[in-house]
Amino acid sequence: QKLNVAEQLGELAHTPEVVSIYKNPQNASRGDAAEGSVYSKGPQWGMTIDLNACSGCGTCTIACQSENNIPVVGKSEVAKGREMHWIRVDRYFTGDMHNPDQMLMQPVACVHCENAPCETVCPVNATVHGPEGTNNMAYNRCIGTRYCANNCPYKVRRFNFFDWAQSKFRGGLDASYVGEGVKKEFEEGPAADRTFNQNFIPPRLREKLDEISKMQQNPDVTVRPRGVMEKCTYCIQRVNAARQEVKVNGMWNQPDQTGPIPDGFFQTACQQACPTDAIVFGDILDPESRVSKERNSQRGYALLGFLATRPRTQHLMRVRNPNRDIHEYDVTDPFAHGGHEGGHGDDHHEEGHDDHTEGGHAFIDPAKRRGENGYAMSLRILGQAVTGVQA
Repeated sequence: QKLNVAEQLGELAHTPEVVSIYKNPQNASRGDAAEGSVYSKGPQWGMTIDLNACSGCGTCTIACQSENNIPVVGKSEVAKGREMHWIRVDRYFTGDMHNPDQMLMQPVACVHCENAPCETVCPVNATVHGPEGTNNMAYNRCIGTRYCANNCPYKVRRFNFFDWAQSKFRGGLDASYVGEGVKKEFEEGPAADRTFNQNFIPPRLREKLDEISKMQQNPDVTVRPRGVMEKCTYCIQRVNAARQEVKVNGMWNQPDQTGPIPDGFFQTACQQACPTDAIVFGDILDPESRVSKERNSQRGYALLGFLATRPRTQHLMRVRNPNRDIHEYDVTDPFAHGGHEGGHGDDHHEEGHDDHTEGGHAFIDPAKRRGENGYAMSLRILGQAVTGVQA
């Protein structure tokens, strides 16, 4: 198949033809869906993320967290690589490492590979592929081997190291629940300290959740326990709700309870919250759907497409004009309101950045500046926009 513009600029232009070494039982072929296969029947869900529109705000991450009962694990656990967000926003810097020219963002979640590497290594068949092209998780089957996370080239699968959802707000134990024999030990021991991590205590010793604390969870999404893998589900609960609503409203009547869901009838959490409308979700078999048109555009490409994973989530490449004569107008200080004398040349930017001391503007966190290289590099980008304000 002929490569589009985005694929010609990427690694696919330097790799052999991408053909799977085995035949997908649902695809019935080693390439595109063959006629009569499972993947040839709609709906087949897919997503596109327009990097030209993405501003890297992270709203999609928070929306996904709220919708899918994703726990907040804290700074110390994130520092260990145990973050739980289903969608992350990667940052890439161009130019000099110490003084980068620009910072680029790319949201990455589970891309729902048609040839998913995670599915082939799960010993208990906990991660399986659905007939609609989604990579599903059966949480009650998962035994936490983490083989799937090791075999995922996108590193988007998360593991529950602790029972985050079971811990009581503010911590603490119900001494009557654990018995009189250990009541004194837990009242005077580490459990009495409110800073103690309650997730280190066995679940049978914790106070049971009351009705009020249950209200913080989305009732349509499973609450995952300790030792279970999880990742993006394409908001499958919203897909199922839309399917039932379409049927109840009489928009179609099929004996197998499957049928066309109108394009845009529902949105995933990240798509709904995105302020720049960079995320699009829908049926890729519908030629009139927005996601189908974007996937077939010249800017569409599959992340790590040379691995033959055939991801359902595709990105649209970012387009920028490299002409330096035009670029100088793109970096105009957005905070300048005509009250400053003269322009902001390159020398002024460097001078302004050197003045970013610990007592500088609000963008700088002194502790982060010393401890996190990524944060320090991002200040080079942010400093160009706030130099005029500080001056």
